[in-house]
Amino acid sequence: MGIKKVGLNRNVQPQTLTEKIFFLDFMKGLKTTIKHLFRKVITVDFPFELVEPAPRFRGVHGLRNVDGTEKEDFDAWVKKLKIKPPEMGETRCIACKFCQAACPVPEIFIIKAEKLDVPEDHPHHGLKVLSQFDMDLSKCMFCGLCTLACPTVCIIHTDVYDLSSYTRRGWVLNKETLSKIADDFIARRGKEKYDEKSHWPDWQKIWDEADTARAKAWDNNPPKLGPNYADQQ
Repeated sequence: MGIKKVGLNRNVQPQTLTEKIFFLDFMKGLKTTIKHLFRKVITVDFPFELVEPAPRFRGVHGLRNVDGTEKEDFDAWVKKLKIKPPEMGETRCIACKFCQAACPVPEIFIIKAEKLDVPEDHPHHGLKVLSQFDMDLSKCMFCGLCTLACPTVCIIHTDVYDLSSYTRRGWVLNKETLSKIADDFIARRGKEKYDEKSHWPDWQKIWDEADTARAKAWDNNPPKLGPNYADQQ
């Protein structure tokens, strides 16, 4: 069986005898390679080298603890949700579940609060504490809506982006792990991301000026739990 000729590509000239003898096309390609060999490298040798993302980067989540930089209405939220007033170093989470209600994939969250087992004359009688806060990041889109919904600036995005794990269970983070991630991030870059009252600088908001209308709608209409969360009230 012979080779069927279908015609010549008129846009490509065949190589001349000189080009064939001296490998001129190969030399042109080699010239391009050598030219880039001495330029500044823009990639890194991950995981041996790490890049520090911008402060507004939406990386792995964290749960902030009480550190004296809470928003002005933090105590009001604690009282409203009947949570035991957290001490320094304890989580800011008040189990309001606004993050879960705002999330497009609410199955990511498992949030539970339990009443304290204390005598009736105890000052914390009738109050609750956060007993479970799990996040399955394998289902997360990192949209940032949970961080916007949080009234106490507890759940945040950090600059951690390495989510590699040998098992799917490794993507499920509990409150202890999330708190540790947040503590590390705040210690390293907290002043870049928040002011002394945990407010975001305008230039770090997830929605920029082009989306002011939606941001305003969120500020005035915090998410509410729907009927699907009746068993978690």
